[in-house]
Amino acid sequence: MRRINKNACRRYLFPAEAPAPDHGLFLVKQIKFVVRTSVQIIDHRRILVLYLYSTEKAAHGTLAPVFTMFQANDSFVTYVHGTEVKTRWRTSMLCNLNRQNYCFSSQEFAFYSGTDEERVFAFFKSLKRSTDHETGITAIARFQGNLRYEQRLRRERDRKRAIQARMRNLRPLPRDLKEWLRQEVFPAYFFYDSKKGSKSAEGVCSACGHTVTVERAKYNSTGICPHCGRSFVMKSNKKRGYLWNRTTASVIQKYDENKLIVRIIKGYYDAPKGGVGQVEYYEKTRVIIGMSPNGKPFEEAYYNGYRSLGITTWENGYHPVMYFYQSNFNAETCGFLYCRNLDRELVGTPWQYCQLKSFYEGIQDEMQVAPYLMNYRMIPAIEFFVKLKLYWLVSHLIYRLGYKEASTVINLQGKNLKEVLQIEPSDLSILQRPTTSVGSLFLLRKLREEGHSPDAEFFDWAERHNICNSALMQRALHYTTPHKLMRYLGRQFVTQGATSPRNYGDVAADYRDYLDFCERLHYDLTNEFVLFPRNLKRAHDRARSMIRVNEVKQYDAQIAASEERLKQLYQFSADGFVVMPPHTAEEIVTEGHKLHHCVGSYVETVAKGNSVVLFVRRAKARNTPFYTVELCNGQIVQARGKHNCSPTPKVKRFLDTWEKKVLDRAA
Repeated sequence: MRRINKNACRRYLFPAEAPAPDHGLFLVKQIKFVVRTSVQIIDHRRILVLYLYSTEKAAHGTLAPVFTMFQANDSFVTYVHGTEVKTRWRTSMLCNLNRQNYCFSSQEFAFYSGTDEERVFAFFKSLKRSTDHETGITAIARFQGNLRYEQRLRRERDRKRAIQARMRNLRPLPRDLKEWLRQEVFPAYFFYDSKKGSKSAEGVCSACGHTVTVERAKYNSTGICPHCGRSFVMKSNKKRGYLWNRTTASVIQKYDENKLIVRIIKGYYDAPKGGVGQVEYYEKTRVIIGMSPNGKPFEEAYYNGYRSLGITTWENGYHPVMYFYQSNFNAETCGFLYCRNLDRELVGTPWQYCQLKSFYEGIQDEMQVAPYLMNYRMIPAIEFFVKLKLYWLVSHLIYRLGYKEASTVINLQGKNLKEVLQIEPSDLSILQRPTTSVGSLFLLRKLREEGHSPDAEFFDWAERHNICNSALMQRALHYTTPHKLMRYLGRQFVTQGATSPRNYGDVAADYRDYLDFCERLHYDLTNEFVLFPRNLKRAHDRARSMIRVNEVKQYDAQIAASEERLKQLYQFSADGFVVMPPHTAEEIVTEGHKLHHCVGSYVETVAKGNSVVLFVRRAKARNTPFYTVELCNGQIVQARGKHNCSPTPKVKRFLDTWEKKVLDRAA
């Protein structure tokens, strides 16, 4: 395709003769543009020139073209007349030139004379009338549409050839991939023929394919294959029906010395009634991970589409999700990891010591491989965290924070364990516990900051009751010791638990709020009578009532300014519920009044951005308070309903879904 010379076209922006001002077409209201044509030799090319006059402007005495289109055999361009336009040249088709029109109608165009229209058909030797009713306008639109399609097809073929060249040197997938899927990934079954009165059953293990004998076989019970050692589910051939499973797996191969390719496989297992079952797979996604010259990692993603154009079916990017908040199997990149070739493939690459295999075997779960490889190069400490078996910390850094936010948890510039994690080496055993979370790390730091010595008993208690979040504990640990706090909250939980379905997190949040009220009221918290009230709920409510809520209107502007940002980050609806941010400070106070809890005292904290308060409402009653949620550091600190009640199971499921699909993404 050869571009039209725009500078050479400027000599022909106006026709040789101006149209007659009293021409009847300029008076027809249904016609918006009158078209004149000419054929010129421009830059050694034969070009059809179309002059478009606006009938609306002609009615006001302006008889000059508004558009001048230059049409060649393989391209076209249009000059826009007028002093108010910013862009003089456009590449729009004739049907899109007038941007005020949403639907193209050939009835809005009329040729100045029959000769002008015949000149259009005579210009293109290949342009014939498709029907007896086709006009020169529809013929031009059809020709330009064909040009656009050919240009798009040409660009797409160029992209396909580039992708094909990129994939040219790929090695085949491992030969034992299907065997690995059967033996280690898909659930194992024991298919047997039951015999009445027999104490043993002979059948086939779907994992290893061997015929084995099992004592006391029972339908749908579990057992262990005596040949391969896999745990399987027993299925009688007489009772069972069609079995079907599918899974996602990742295979890593060396692309070159500085690049890896992650090949994401979709596997299927089909076992018709009476058959052992077959395993099939296909490759859906490829992700090339490499290092740029500036030392930063990059990724190139490709997915297997449906259009090949005779070249390749691979497309740029990840597979389109197409819909949100639902599972799309083809778009999933989280799956099992093929480890049999890892040691060999990683040797000599920048990821030789990334400890990927150890991490995968440590978490004992499916994983996304590409984020791990990307973040490892940006956070080299990941290697040592895996060696220290801090799998929870590695997961948090990679899948929730990433490199940009990792500094909020660890010191990226630290040279040793104490500097990186900001803890004492003797505290490492506490962080290696399987129940540890990032909240435990923050709590550990807070204990050290306040001069306390952490022990396993306190962390057992905090993790068991899910109150490791330092936001709940930091005020209390400033005034008391961990064991005193543990005993006090335990007594209050027993006192309140008999009359309301509340958990330790609710009691801890109440105590934090109580201490906040006391600080604002300038109470003496060194006095244990004030620090440990006998009835926490009563003391909490009494202190709350003394906070002057009528001063909250001064924070309306700050809260209103953050509403749109909070909507984009956190608004979510599902299962008949919706999460929404407050509009004003008064709305937060009203929420506390109607639900009989203390969120009204949070207005100043919310306005300053130290915490986030969101409303959970029923979708059919968005203006009626239902539950209130507080976020701190992107995590749910508390969720309260009327009279500080905990969420019902249905609301809890909704909050879990929201946390998984919205909070993780926002983080």
